[in-house]
Amino acid sequence: NDLNAVQRKWLYLEPIFGRGALPAQQDNFKRVNDHFRSIMSEVEADTHVIAFAKIKGVTKTLSDMLDQLDRCQKALSDFLEEKRSKFPRF
Repeated sequence: NDLNAVQRKWLYLEPIFGRGALPAQQDNFKRVNDHFRSIMSEVEADTHVIAFAKIKGVTKTLSDMLDQLDRCQKALSDFLEEKRSKFPRF
């Protein structure tokens, strides 16, 4: 379940942070991105569910990644809300 949530959030945030948005959160997203790509490369190498379950500490890693992605998404939402309040639509 955490894997699906991480995938969805990563797909949403990767194009934004991949282009250098929100420098304050870049390090957090880069760590998550590196872990996510590492896990996905292991899954690609062996697509059996058992192989995924054998990845050491995958449950904790996914939970931590989800937490970090939530923080990145919150920072992005706060940034956008700040910009909306400074530049309201006419």
